[in-house]
Amino acid sequence: MTVVIERAAESGAFVLGEATADTVQELVGSCSPESLQSRFSLPGTPDPGRVFTRYGRYLLAGPPWGTATLATVDGRPIGLLNLVVVADGLVEVGLLVADRWQGRGVATRLLAAELTRPRWAGWTVLADVRSDNTPARRLLTAQRWGVGRRVAADGEHLQYEIVVGAAARR
Repeated sequence: MTVVIERAAESGAFVLGEATADTVQELVGSCSPESLQSRFSLPGTPDPGRVFTRYGRYLLAGPPWGTATLATVDGRPIGLLNLVVVADGLVEVGLLVADRWQGRGVATRLLAAELTRPRWAGWTVLADVRSDNTPARRLLTAQRWGVGRRVAADGEHLQYEIVVGAAARR
């Protein structure tokens, strides 16, 4: 799947497509140690090469185990969405956005493009988020793609779920 979804703020268009090992390695390499540490809940200063070696299978999970959708601008990877099937009707979500693209709607566009596909209707999407990640918490409870709510808290980690396609309560 390759879809142009709109003009990017800087130059080219946001293009969504399937992730490859090379593009995901490039994206991981473009993220700061702080972003990698936050995304993967790692201690210390993570090395991008080690992060890819350790999490590459998850970051590249494709059908039938999920999806790895990559956002690019001018051929450069700027964001990655992972939906990994963990049980029937249940997926875990992971998002990674290059530092200079954070706060520009990349994660929202990735989620919108994937969660509006018929494949995910009725599925529950789980997300683990650090309690200090306010933008992710807002995104997951925005009720854009179904009912989103916090379902658990464990210290500095929170767990959210979105029931895709469920009517949002008002």
